Amino acid sequence: GSYKIPVRATNANNQSEITFEVVVTGSYKLDLTTPSGALSATATSGSVKKMQLSVKNTGASDLSQINMSSEAPANWEVIFEPTRITTLKAGESATVNMSVKPTSNAIAGDYVLTVSARSSEANGQAQFRITVETSILRGWLGILLIALAIGGVYYLIRKYGRR
Repeated sequence: GSYKIPVRATNANNQSEITFEVVVTGSYKLDLTTPSGALSATATSGSVKKMQLSVKNTGASDLSQINMSSEAPANWEVIFEPTRITTLKAGESATVNMSVKPTSNAIAGDYVLTVSARSSEANGQAQFRITVETSILRGWLGILLIALAIGGVYYLIRKYGRR
């Protein structure tokens, strides 16, 4: 709030008075994490991985219009529900559901996903390590193709010989 503070200085001959106006504002701080505190997950290429985020107002003042956003690798889909938190009181937290879908042709490995919660007063950010695994079906299809190729060569050698 805004407060007026009168200050008076006097001596034997003179007196002077001035009024100061002090505006007290709260501190703003926003933390972004998961309920368990883990910032890593495993996902399968082409499949949706659902995660929960915890957005906490650790400042002394309320925050408003907190928008969720992400920086993901190319062609990944990241969806937040809700995408905006209207008001978050000091000391309170809100849960946001995040769905991450790596592209279907993602190579197996580790990727970094940066998630941000931003308001006009404060920002919170977290980096997630997403380990992408490819479907086991692809491996079995590869083995099947190799077996078919070897079987085909064996059949042709048996039928026509070594001419």
